[in-house]
Amino acid sequence: MTQDENLLRRENIREIMQIAKNWSNLETLISSVTSKLISYTDSDEAIHASLRDITTLTNVDYAFLFQLDESKDLFINTHDWYRERIPSKTRFFQKVELSKYPWWEAQLKKGRVIKIDEITSRSEEGVKLKELMITNDISSLVIYPLFIKTKLIGCMGFAKLIHTSKWNELEMIILKLSSQLIGNTLERQKIEKLLKESEEKYRLIIENINDLIFIIDQQFQIEYINEEMVYKLLGYQISELIGKNSLDFIHPGERERLVGLLRNEVEYNGSKTEMRFKHKRNDWIWFECKGKHFMSKTNQSKWLLSSRDISDRKIVEERYKNLFEKSPNAILLIDFNGKIIDSNSTVERIFGFTKDFFIKKNIDDLKEVFSLEMRHYFKYIFQAYFKNIFPDPIELEIEKPDNEKIWIQVQASIIKQVSKTLVQFIFEDITQKKKSNLLEKKFKNELENEVAIRTKELNDALEQQKLYLEQIVKSSRFKTEFMATMSHELRTPLNAIIGFTDLLLEGAYGDLNEEQEEFISDIKSSADHQLDMINNILDISKIESGQVTLNIQKFSLNSLVNQILSSLKPQFSKKDLEINLKNLNDEIFIYADPIKFREILLNLLSNALKFTMKGKIYLTIQKDFSNWVFKVRDTGIGIDREDFPLIFKEFKRVNSTYVRSVPGTGLGLSLTKRLVELHGGEINFFSIIGSGTTFTFNIPRKWEYDIKEKN
Repeated sequence: MTQDENLLRRENIREIMQIAKNWSNLETLISSVTSKLISYTDSDEAIHASLRDITTLTNVDYAFLFQLDESKDLFINTHDWYRERIPSKTRFFQKVELSKYPWWEAQLKKGRVIKIDEITSRSEEGVKLKELMITNDISSLVIYPLFIKTKLIGCMGFAKLIHTSKWNELEMIILKLSSQLIGNTLERQKIEKLLKESEEKYRLIIENINDLIFIIDQQFQIEYINEEMVYKLLGYQISELIGKNSLDFIHPGERERLVGLLRNEVEYNGSKTEMRFKHKRNDWIWFECKGKHFMSKTNQSKWLLSSRDISDRKIVEERYKNLFEKSPNAILLIDFNGKIIDSNSTVERIFGFTKDFFIKKNIDDLKEVFSLEMRHYFKYIFQAYFKNIFPDPIELEIEKPDNEKIWIQVQASIIKQVSKTLVQFIFEDITQKKKSNLLEKKFKNELENEVAIRTKELNDALEQQKLYLEQIVKSSRFKTEFMATMSHELRTPLNAIIGFTDLLLEGAYGDLNEEQEEFISDIKSSADHQLDMINNILDISKIESGQVTLNIQKFSLNSLVNQILSSLKPQFSKKDLEINLKNLNDEIFIYADPIKFREILLNLLSNALKFTMKGKIYLTIQKDFSNWVFKVRDTGIGIDREDFPLIFKEFKRVNSTYVRSVPGTGLGLSLTKRLVELHGGEINFFSIIGSGTTFTFNIPRKWEYDIKEKN
């Protein structure tokens, strides 16, 4: 062998040994990285240690792991490792704004490896990335994209400084495998985090759900139950149930049902049932249960049992059952195939068939019971349910097996029973109601005819009465006008008679003897009486015809009362009577028609004088917010209760010897009442025979307030 051949052979041997060493280093690195990523409980620590091994066993000066923050469009340095000789400013390479490096972002999203051997290469692509490398004293750079499924989550980068060599094939293989291993770790880390969050979320949901959630093994042992709800619904602490046989807490009559539920669930993929659970206080609570089969992580068969408290619903169902059975109306529950599921006993009274006759039969098979119209109504109900528009109830006449015909009203509604939706038909016997309606209709027609007749008679009577009223009004108007005319015609000669008798009595035509003076005095007295009567008649006629108006003024009540008492003083003296005034010490001003008010008070005081033989006459004045109130009380003969209705009537006088002996027309009190009412007031009296009479009248103060408001 020549010397050249020996040299070549030794060179080949060294190369083979180097290759063997490199592959050994690769195997060592992969084993080390894999071991750390699997054995370390802290994945961050495992990634840091792996980056350290990569930089140690390769010519890499700086290794970093960027993770993508999509919300901020950033690559953030979450892990890195560097040799001690790296300048401190390189460590500034901590985050990258992707918007500034679009080429870098685009390459990674396409799954391409970015490899830059020569920093001096000035190609247009990756210009800004190279500028970043120069800023951080990086000579060459390799970046591997990291994906979870098809989504970019970050990248791993490996950098060499200026005095280091280019990337060789072995380094690329080492870095690629390392990136894949660390990428898998990140994927596992994210999956574990999502799994943990998911487990926490579902744990919170289960713990806060209002149902009981059991996990039961193949031997029906309780492995899990939501702690808060089991205490709330059944009163148990969780330690009292975990590891116990679930059948021990199920009502004995329903244990087989639970076993069947769980076993059937495996075969038929889900079903529901109702059963009673034992409460800690030893009573039984109704639950609606649904089982779900699943396989655990250890490939063991388990059941998830979801149970909802239906105690309240059971109470309602029991009440409904009682109402259902005791209802006076026939009730049928029919499913959406037309099959009768249940019935109450009242169907026998309504239809003449027993309850058992209807159960489990289809409505189309009961032609002897249900007419064609009724069967069509049933089908219309089923169709209307899906449109959510229910038809109105219908009324039908049916014939029972004993040939009795009755009227029924049919109405429908939707009800829920456990997991079933049923149509509830209610049949009400309205035969009597129909008869009543017919009688009512007949009575109504007869009543309407009778009312029409009576209405016509009433209208005729009202028309006749209207004619009578018109005649009465005409007669009253004629009477008033006649009275006014006649009073005027009579008053003229009477004034002449009174005037001439006054002249004769005063001796204008010579002295009169005693007998002549007596005759002339009688003539004057009769004429005065007649004139008073005519004046009263004239005043009443004017008031009735609306010719009288009030002249409201403010005047002194004290002055007016003094004037009246002065005019009556001779009469008081003649009978030796006293007048007693109350509440008239201070000066009082009132608003009224002074002339007509004087006539009111004068009439009442004169009337008191006429019928009082001894004692006193009292005049009392009072005031409230709305009225002036006046009371004239005497101690005279009084008025019998039988004569009360006559007091304010024209030309009516009490049938009494004393009253007949006193001159009067029977018009004074009637006129007084009209004058009080003309002021808007009222007058009344109270009397006891032999003890005296009290007349009370009021004058409203409204004019006083109206005038003050205007001023």
